[in-house]
Formats: sequence, C-alpha cells, structure tokens
Amino acid sequence: MSALIDALDENQQRVALSLIGPMRVLAGAGSGKTRAITHRIAFGVETGVYAPEKVLALSFTTKAAGEMRSRLAALGVNAVACRTFHSAAMRQLMYFWPDVIGGDFPKVRSGKAALLTQAAEQLKISSATDVLRAMAAEIEWRKVRLLTPEQYATALESRPLPSTLTVDKAMALIERYEKLKDERRELDFEDVLVTTLGLLESETWVRERVHEEFRFFVVDEFQDVSPVQRALLDAWRGNRSDICVVGDPNQTIYSFAGATSEHLLRFGEQFPNAITVTLDRNYRSTPEIVHVANALIPDSPLELVSTTESGPVPQLRSTASDAEEARAIAANIKAKIESGIRPENIAILYRINSQSIGLETALGSAGVPFRVRGSRFFEEQAVRETMLILRGTAATNPSMSARDALSMILREHFNWMSKPPTNPIERHSWNVLAAVQSLAESLPDTATAAELLADLTHRAEADVEPTVNAVTLSTIHAAKGLEWDCVYIAGVSEGLLPLSFATDDAAIAEERRLLYVAVTRARHELTLSWAERGANQSGTRTRSRFIPAALAATDTRTADAPRADG
Repeated sequence: MSALIDALDENQQRVALSLIGPMRVLAGAGSGKTRAITHRIAFGVETGVYAPEKVLALSFTTKAAGEMRSRLAALGVNAVACRTFHSAAMRQLMYFWPDVIGGDFPKVRSGKAALLTQAAEQLKISSATDVLRAMAAEIEWRKVRLLTPEQYATALESRPLPSTLTVDKAMALIERYEKLKDERRELDFEDVLVTTLGLLESETWVRERVHEEFRFFVVDEFQDVSPVQRALLDAWRGNRSDICVVGDPNQTIYSFAGATSEHLLRFGEQFPNAITVTLDRNYRSTPEIVHVANALIPDSPLELVSTTESGPVPQLRSTASDAEEARAIAANIKAKIESGIRPENIAILYRINSQSIGLETALGSAGVPFRVRGSRFFEEQAVRETMLILRGTAATNPSMSARDALSMILREHFNWMSKPPTNPIERHSWNVLAAVQSLAESLPDTATAAELLADLTHRAEADVEPTVNAVTLSTIHAAKGLEWDCVYIAGVSEGLLPLSFATDDAAIAEERRLLYVAVTRARHELTLSWAERGANQSGTRTRSRFIPAALAATDTRTADAPRADG
C-alpha cells in the first residue's frame, strides 16, 4: 500500500481510500481531519484518479486554505486549488465579469460602516455605532440566507433592532445603502458570493465552463456552511457527486453568520449512497481534557477518544471579582513561564472582547508578554514599517543578506535592544519584531533581503503568522482551529457563558458548543475560572450551567480572594 495510506490510522485510511462518490467525514476536534483529507487528495493524484488541477478544496479561512496547500505541497502535490469560498467566487466573478456584465470590475468594500453612515445621514437617521453595527449585521444576515427584500421585510418584523430604529427606518436604511453602493459601482463582501451564484444560475455557458474546470470537491468545516455557500457549492458541482465534506456538529458556532450543521447531518438525504466515516480519535488532548469535552455534550453523535498520555486534572477556580480572576490567571501564568513553559504555548480564552481589558491589565502588571488575537500580525505598525524599509533595501542593495538587512533596520529604525523592555506596550512591539528576526534567522545563510521580503509577503498573503513569544488572548470564536499546551478559559459563569442574550434552546445549545470548542483547544493543561461579581460590583453571578458535575465539584476559591459573603 502507498506510504500516503500507511501514515494514517484505520479510519483516516477509509477516508483516503474512498476517492469516488459522495463522502461525509464526521471529524472530532484534534482527530487529524486535515491530514486525512490532504492524504486523500494526494493519494487520488498518485493513483491517477484525480487530475490535481480538477480538484477544488474549500475551507473557511485564508489560514486554513494555506495550511491545506502547504500540506499538499509537502506531499508533492502543487496544482490543487485550495481556496476559501470567497476567494474561489472572487476569481470566477473577476474572470467572467467583462463578458457577462462589462466594464471594469467593481471595487469590493472592506466594510459597510462608511456607506451606512452616509445613508443614515441622508435619511436623517441615527448613525450611532450600535445602529451601524446592527445594520451591517442585518445586511449580512439577509444576503447569506439568500432572502429577497420582500422575504427579509417579513423576517425583520421579529428581528431585534436598536431602540432608535423602526422596521420602516431599517428597511429604508438598507435600501439607501444598496442604492449608494450601486451608484458607486461597488460590491460588499457578501455580494461577491451572491453575484457569482447569480452568474452561475443565469448563464449556462458560465456554468459549463466552471464544470469543466473542477471535477472533484472537498469541503472542510462543512458545519459552517451558510445557505449562499451551499448554493454556490451545488452550482459548482452540478450533477456530479464526487464530493467529500468534513465537519464536526459539536463545533457549529457561527449560526449568526448563517451556518448550520444541518447540511452536514442531513448530507445522506441528498446523497443516499454517501459513505460516512467517523474520526473520533483525538491526537491533541489528554484523556482528562477529552473527558471534560465529552461531558459537555453528552448526547453528541461524536464522542472523542484520547490517544495521548494522561496529564493534569482540569481545574475550576472561582474568585470574588473579575479583577481578582484576572490577577489569579496572570499570577498562575507567570509561575508557569518561570518554570520553563514558553509564553506562546499558553492562551486565555473568553466569550466577548470586553473581557480582555482586565486580563491585559493583569498580565501587564505581572510582566507577562501577551498578544491579543484579532490584531493581525502583518498589520502591526512595526511589521509594516519593517517590510517597507526592507523593500527599499532590497531594491538598492539586492545582494545584502537577509540577516544583515534586518539587523540594520532593527538597530537604526527601532533602537533594538537584545532584551525585551519592561513597558508592556514597548514589549509588545519588541516581541513582534523578535518574531520577524526569528524568521530571518531560519532562512539559509545565503538568503538575501529580497528573499526575506518575499517570505514575509507570502506569509501575509496566506495569513500564516510567525510565532510571537507571547501569551495569546482570544475570544473563543477567534481561537477555533488553534491549540495550545495550556489553556485558561475565563468568565465561565451565567451571563457570560452562556451570554445573557442567549435565551432560546438553539442559542443556549450554541453557547454550550462554544465552551466545547474552548476546552478542546487545550493539549495538556486546562483551567476554567469564573467570578461572582463584575467590574461594577453589582449583581451576583453563578458558575455556568455547562460545567460538568465532576468538574463543578472541584470548584476552588483562589487563596488570595476572600468570599464576597465574608
């Protein structure tokens, strides 16, 4: 048997060996799904079943698509199209636009706030931040669900809106936004998907051309597919059934963006002859962590089995206030770093962005380096300046070595010191530049400044960030797909996880899955914590209903935090 197959476990082999026809892979957290599907594609190419240029592998983030592309390249396969739904649609739209629509391709807006502000001002409607944010979300909500304006007007009657907006005002604001966008010959992010779908459905020759281009389909994170993405996939696929979908219903956490696990769970209804393979062997987390994850969703169709050695028992800790919770986490992390654990192997996860403020303060006071996920590495000012200067250096002195060029830039433009500064803000920039320095040092000794710039540019385009020597702070949503040795989950209390806004059964179930995703980010150590009172000291919280009974029984008050009742 091929070495590609020998490298897989029994269930992964079933995935890789079934090359033709519909397949559904129920892949649990840490089960090696990317390994299974990339080996499947590579085996298909090796055996001649797949022409690599006829395969379209879809994922939901640029980072995930880049990871798939890198793994395939390592297996000797380079011609497969690994793309996000959006990038695949954009390529097709740009290609067919001149013949179908005509004229220059429109500008694609990166956001909706500026145009919504203008629309609100023209209508003399409030342009407060909460209004703009809510209406941007409404525009996205309608488009990803492929609702006509009439269908949306009906749905809007039961949609939550800011107090300053009536249904009529909301509809008028959306209509004016669309009119302004059309007048400027622009598209927004969702328009790219909707317009591509429209071309495929209305133009037979466009549809036939796309069907000629792609023959085999692989879709990762299928539980995250929205109605417009599902419709696009069906349009790309046509009447062919050579499609492999991969997903985990326990990690459906984007329903606000139109995602539903129904596409994954009901796949067999569309394809009665589909093969289903379950990947339940977890290669990431200790048995103790997997036990907590399984207990979170007791009725799950997918129960994980850990393959790693035992580790520390997960901890549950409580404090009197959010501030004390943050200080306790910071102190614990500082001790871990002093014991030899590298900061980049540690993460603090939380439900909403506002929770990070107290954690940042506590980490800064403790002298712990940290980085908030969401601030993109290649958009950091220090990185942008470095790349700009590097571009000039490469142009004027092309033979200068990468290490010498970067050393000069760090010394002359950033007053580089060999040791990190104590000031948290300065230390953050130092850590970011140190990551660039590590990249330069990882290149061959003969690498030039131009080659370092090319490497950085490629990473920026593929959203592959280098490792920064800092603790990661992240919302649970932003942490999906990542993993760390030590994970702290803060704010595991009623009102935060689940959020107070989650009131119906579907919303509560999604909040439970969010905690599942957070727990399964941990490889070796897991600590959950909650506080009885928030920043304003008003009201009393209780720990989250989601915490399994066995873990709840271990709830320990931190030693330096006296109970609120004395």
